[in-house]
Amino acid sequence: CKERLVRNVMAVDGVDWLTASEVVKHIGKRDTELLWLMTMPYKVGIAGGLTAAVGCVPMVFNRTTAEVVNAKFVTSDVPEPQDLETCWEVGAWAWNWMEPPLGVASFVILAMQLVRSQMQNMDFKPYTSWVKNYRARRLTALYPQYNEDMVLEFSLSGSMNGKR
Repeated sequence: CKERLVRNVMAVDGVDWLTASEVVKHIGKRDTELLWLMTMPYKVGIAGGLTAAVGCVPMVFNRTTAEVVNAKFVTSDVPEPQDLETCWEVGAWAWNWMEPPLGVASFVILAMQLVRSQMQNMDFKPYTSWVKNYRARRLTALYPQYNEDMVLEFSLSGSMNGKR
């Protein structure tokens, strides 16, 4: 796609390959200008998922963490000290309040995966497709002098991490 666009720039602008390559490099930079904002939901999801994945283990199996969570948020009865001697005993106690949110979160993720797959089956565009199409439409509007299909395909072939 990049080489096709370079050739189109050469034909439209009447410039050599090297100059056209610089123009296409500039077009590529314009294509990724809003990528930091458009990828923010992914970054928040990654950070939240990692935090939840790492945080839920000590909240269930670490006595000190479970006691702090219980004191600040749950306020359930604390078992006798001899019933909290191992991580398994702590887990059995903490699971009483951790099971509902973890179970609901797991079900929500499962349901959203089902919805996304059914959307794809019906050719609805989930967020990633919307972002790519928005980028492509924006770029074709910024560079109307070049072949619309070539600019569109150039943008659509670009990575979501900003690297070409």
